[in-house]
Amino acid sequence: MSSNLTPRTDGEKMQKRNIEKNAVTEWLEELSKIDEKGKNAGLWKYVHRLASRPRRQRVSVNLTKLQKHANSGDNIIVPGKVLGRGELSKELNITAIEYSHDAVEKMKKANCKVIDLKEMKKKDNVKIII
Repeated sequence: MSSNLTPRTDGEKMQKRNIEKNAVTEWLEELSKIDEKGKNAGLWKYVHRLASRPRRQRVSVNLTKLQKHANSGDNIIVPGKVLGRGELSKELNITAIEYSHDAVEKMKKANCKVIDLKEMKKKDNVKIII
């Protein structure tokens, strides 16, 4: 009998999973530092709850949804992954756990800013897109 019955994982897949786990862990650590009576505490608790979901249940948002629901100059938080389907013509400040390669390229063309979660917590008028 062969002992190769267990499936092997590719090194790149494992590395990608570790990077994703690190990004989620950083988000959850930063969100856990929120003052419960501070500004927008309810909003950040909700973002924490969405971000702590298992990977398959986490939010995925296409650029078409950002184009439809956001105004130019808005502060947008996506507690999941931003995907590159569609076009984006508005300048947005965006924070997300992950970004697809196509989404990053299209966001650069639209002059969007990718903002760290720490900086986004300091801003007013933050919108969650799910």
